[in-house]
Amino acid sequence: MVKIINIFGDQYSGQAGKAGVFAKWKGRQYRRAYVIPANPKTTMQMTVRGYFTNSITFWHSLHSIQRLVFSYLATGLVMSGMNLLVRRWQLAATKALTLPIAPPEGIKQVASASSTNTDEVVPSTANPASLTNSPVAIGSVVKGATWASPVQDVLVDIEMGDVRIPIAISKTDGAKALGEDMLAGDQLLISYTSGGRTITREVLATLVDAETQFEAITSIDDALRTKFYPVDFKSVVIEVMDASLETPTQLESEEIDNLNGKVYLDLTELYDETDMHTYTSYTPVENAKLEIVKVDTSFITWRRYSDEDGHIPIAQTIEDETYDLALSAGTYVSVIRAAQSAVLATKHELIELESAS
Repeated sequence: MVKIINIFGDQYSGQAGKAGVFAKWKGRQYRRAYVIPANPKTTMQMTVRGYFTNSITFWHSLHSIQRLVFSYLATGLVMSGMNLLVRRWQLAATKALTLPIAPPEGIKQVASASSTNTDEVVPSTANPASLTNSPVAIGSVVKGATWASPVQDVLVDIEMGDVRIPIAISKTDGAKALGEDMLAGDQLLISYTSGGRTITREVLATLVDAETQFEAITSIDDALRTKFYPVDFKSVVIEVMDASLETPTQLESEEIDNLNGKVYLDLTELYDETDMHTYTSYTPVENAKLEIVKVDTSFITWRRYSDEDGHIPIAQTIEDETYDLALSAGTYVSVIRAAQSAVLATKHELIELESAS
């Protein structure tokens, strides 16, 4: 492609077929021979290219909000968030330093009030069933004092694909306890759909060495998480893969749609009329502003407003911690937190604001 700029119409810029390449240096036009750049594929050259490929693969593995945090960090650098991640990856890989890791992410649930609903009997034996109040705090739903249906081995909060294990799983068929003992190599698997994707037997956890059970995970802070989210309601299948037999066994699991206050048994057909749930519901605050800055600076690494359900998704990089957090909304007292780690700043959390009056 050529660019004609003088009165004779014969000044060129760029390649002119195979005749040569035209360019300028300090105002002087010159022409050089057209050559195909050398590609010796040296060990170092291939290594660097491998770093680049790995960084792009890592970028594409991130969720949208994880990518967004790199865009915030690239502010003022005249580059995209992806460019920043690739640069950091290349520098770390070249110097044998710790590579960037996926930014922790979560949802802040902003409320003006909340209430604990204790031992609420399911309104009907239908499956799915509706909880009386919603929205519900993520990770708060557990079985109540009475539960006649089969014990649920796994609870799945669908918003970010969080997987909790109410009691340790030591048999391949879970709480039924008729299956084989769990051994190293056995896997906890999940199949589900998410945003048009069908995910089959994604590995959530694998027993190693002398482990003989999947330990209980009751806190949402420690939950396992699916690769994709949100998980489509009523799409989950939880299985244990027995490594010695290479055969899967489906476990009992309950899905929880916290936004709409619905629960669903994946294996059992219907709820028992005496089944109870205990959970926390809340009154959402819309348009609350969450702003995160690097500690003791004004450099903003996150700014977002709550939706009608009081939800604010958030992600932050571990490499750039620590952070100062500020949550504010209209007639409420602001919440200020200093020197937060990336994990603390981004964890699932119900934040109840106090009225300023």
